[in-house]
Amino acid sequence: MNPYLIREVTDKKEIEKVVEFQDVIWNKRNTTPYPFLIASLHNGGILIGAFIKEELVGFCYGFPGFCQNEVYLVSHMMAVQEEHRDGGLGYKMKVKQKEIALKQGYKKIMWTFDPLESRNAYLNIAKLGGIVKTYYPNHYGIMNDELNGGLPSDRFLLEWDLKKSSVDCIPAEEQIQSCISWEMVEDMPSPLSLEINFNQVDYYKIPVPKDIHKIKERDFVIAEKWRFQLRDAFKHLFDKGFRLEAFQTTNNLVNYYIVSSV
Repeated sequence: MNPYLIREVTDKKEIEKVVEFQDVIWNKRNTTPYPFLIASLHNGGILIGAFIKEELVGFCYGFPGFCQNEVYLVSHMMAVQEEHRDGGLGYKMKVKQKEIALKQGYKKIMWTFDPLESRNAYLNIAKLGGIVKTYYPNHYGIMNDELNGGLPSDRFLLEWDLKKSSVDCIPAEEQIQSCISWEMVEDMPSPLSLEINFNQVDYYKIPVPKDIHKIKERDFVIAEKWRFQLRDAFKHLFDKGFRLEAFQTTNNLVNYYIVSSV
């Protein structure tokens, strides 16, 4: 039985709960304040809450965006209580966000996420069907909070077409060329060299650690290598017109992004 009630949040007392929830999750850093949430919700913003009875255990928030004559929802924040993670709650909140966004007339939702966060990549690309064509190096500057750990804050810009089915198609292995080699250092994956030969190959795969946080705790230099190798790979590929549209999980300590020219 699903214990969660997932619904839109508009009541002022519940909006205050979201602000308090942010303070707990992010230690009062990088939070969206109450007045901004109120103003946003009165002007096209959407706030989703996940509840167990009256307790808030997760939220998802987005505000309206506009660029080049296109209106879309910017999904700015999502968080889940630690004990409720890995149970599909993030996916359920995104589905509810999509449902409400469509009712409000949105056709696309966009948001940024860290390319090194394998768990987020699986949700955003493999499960929801978003695509990535844009890479922002050090998007927010150096963020010395617990989550970012002092690494440059590189971000993907994910685009989620709400009218498109979320089918994540992985091409046959013989069609994909690897462009970053890696090795084991102690029991951690560490990137080696970047090699991209643009020779009529339609698909490339790029490894990403399954748990970058453990690597940051144990060897910051290796974590930093992953940051810069992925940055170089994606900037080269996106500049050539490739786009990221699939994510492959494995039994190793890395998963793979799959980029396509078609």
